[in-house]
Amino acid sequence: MNINLNTTFTNENIKAVNNGQSVLKGQNNVINGKTLNLGSNLLDEKKAQAKKDAMKLIRNAFEGDQKISNEFNDKKRHVEELIKDKGEADKIINDIENERKMLRDEYGLTENSQEEKELKLLEKDFRSGLPGSDVSLSEEERKAVEEIKERGLTEYQSRSMEMLDYAKNYIVKSYANTLEIQDENRSLGMMEREMLKNTSMIDVKKEAKKLEEELNEQVVTIAMDEAKDNIDSDIEEKKEEAERIKEKKEEIKERIDASKKRRDEMEEYSEKILEGAESMSRITKSVDEAQQEVKEMMTKMKMLDEDIKGIEVDDNR
Repeated sequence: MNINLNTTFTNENIKAVNNGQSVLKGQNNVINGKTLNLGSNLLDEKKAQAKKDAMKLIRNAFEGDQKISNEFNDKKRHVEELIKDKGEADKIINDIENERKMLRDEYGLTENSQEEKELKLLEKDFRSGLPGSDVSLSEEERKAVEEIKERGLTEYQSRSMEMLDYAKNYIVKSYANTLEIQDENRSLGMMEREMLKNTSMIDVKKEAKKLEEELNEQVVTIAMDEAKDNIDSDIEEKKEEAERIKEKKEEIKERIDASKKRRDEMEEYSEKILEGAESMSRITKSVDEAQQEVKEMMTKMKMLDEDIKGIEVDDNR
């Protein structure tokens, strides 16, 4: 018996096997899944393990992507908070600057007034000491600041510098937030580029496909082994049945031959009786009696014929 092995197993084939449907077809033979025991426990275990492995791959890939995504979103939210805090600090700084301008107007001073120019020099010295400041004083400006402080600040200058000192914490906070925002944005840019290059989910789909193909190959192997075992068993059973039929026919033939032999012997014997009957009719018996013996003998021969026919009928069956 030839089996066509050019068969592609898919998920539908596996379902067909489990549902007892035909999965292997040859040119002259069809193997029905109902007649095969495809190691259902083994297949179930392999399918469960393949599913478990595939789910693990997907879960790991998803968790990895999710972790990156969570970190990315956390950074974005942190940047948003930094921008919000910086905006609030900048607003306070701007409000303080407006109040300082109003104070100057209150004192009736202009930007070109000497008192205002001295205030600008004091402010420059103040800003040169702030974190990240790029402001610096010349030697001449330093000496001028020292002279102003030794002489003493005017009421307007003192009040204006107090407002500026109050704004110092907000100025520092705004600057620190600016630096952190820049750092976080650079980090977000790098993460975004990595996310665009990330192929983990594509890779895991390929790996899951590979697991499926390996499982299909195992199904084919198990199916073919089971099919071979069933075919060999079927052939052996047919050989045994043929032997039984052969033995029965030989037995029937022997019975027929024996019956025919008995019939021949009876015919020969009947002829001898008829010959003897004719001789005896002249001596001691009548022909009628001899004929009666012949009839009885013929009846027995008829029964023997029926027996032979019965044996032949059994043989035809």
